Amino acid sequence: MTTVRIPTGWPATEEDARAVQDELRARVVLDESGPPPGTGHVTGVDVAYDDELDVVAAAAVVLDAATLDVVAEATAVGRISFPYVPGLLAFREIPTVLAALDALPCQPGLVVCDGYGLAHPRRFGLASHLGVLTGLPTVGVAKNPFTFSYDEPGAARGSASPLLSGTEEVGRALRTREAVKPVFVSVGHRVTLDNACAHTLALTPSYRLPETTRRADALCRRALREATAPNEQLAAYARADKRRSWGRTLFEAQRNPVAWAGRVLEAAVVGGPRAPEIDAVLAMAADRDEWGRGRELFGRVRGAGVDAEDQLVFRLAELVAKLAHNAAGPPPYFDYHAGWDIGPLACRISAASADPALRERLEAALGDWPPSEYVG
Repeated sequence: MTTVRIPTGWPATEEDARAVQDELRARVVLDESGPPPGTGHVTGVDVAYDDELDVVAAAAVVLDAATLDVVAEATAVGRISFPYVPGLLAFREIPTVLAALDALPCQPGLVVCDGYGLAHPRRFGLASHLGVLTGLPTVGVAKNPFTFSYDEPGAARGSASPLLSGTEEVGRALRTREAVKPVFVSVGHRVTLDNACAHTLALTPSYRLPETTRRADALCRRALREATAPNEQLAAYARADKRRSWGRTLFEAQRNPVAWAGRVLEAAVVGGPRAPEIDAVLAMAADRDEWGRGRELFGRVRGAGVDAEDQLVFRLAELVAKLAHNAAGPPPYFDYHAGWDIGPLACRISAASADPALRERLEAALGDWPPSEYVG
């Protein structure tokens, strides 16, 4: 699974996003027929969101166009890169979708998006946007007609009718299963509408939606669950440990866990010199752009000649950095139970120190101190 950062310079306002659409729309190619249906590769892309956690997961699934067997698949997760604005949804999805496509071990061929291409108020939906950025032939196959009108196509599979914006045909309502609601096909880039419909029919031998979309939908939902789910095995282990049980209760009582953890760390490092490795972790925790380096830094520093007392403080600094990352950084997240260890570790730091005032500082920062039998 690939982890994605929001690209530098990514549009932050509706005005900026519309300006990008205006610039890129001129590059859409409409005079190429595209690959013949049933040949080469065809790839489905889709995304799943957890808006509460600010996470988006994208999947790309490559099928053999002749057999519809899976050839390759890849996923990517990242922070949601744009607020929800109708007509600008591509700006929420493009960075993770591009990362998933880039992670594929083979050429994707034709790309089928769960969304729109020219069937878009500004004639530049996700399929067109993705096609222009990648140069790949792209098609949009949507579940609903958005703001456009159409007459019901005939009941037979393969029946179609124009999808209209006024008198302009922006796509087609296509019946992929007899007497079942149609899908809405539009050109993205480097494919004709006739060929886009032919591909859609080739990809729907059994279901209303293309196999590309069905498989990418299942994969991105699984990737989202994996990126956001707590580790229940670790949680069970923590619940069985008295120290962690106290630490968990203490952590979950905090209204602002990251600020609380920062105060505990500050209390632990006040006075006296610190190892440079600890300063490196503190600097990383303070710089959001550096959180992605957490695993690299922790792995390099852990056990690198730091004395026993400093090792404990380094571990505390590591936990604080992980909490900061989990609170606002891109997935995948660090240890689900990281915050539960802060209280017990602070107690260990106090016990290992010759500074008589350290416990007083840590107790004030923690807001509690456990019974002696909980500290080991």
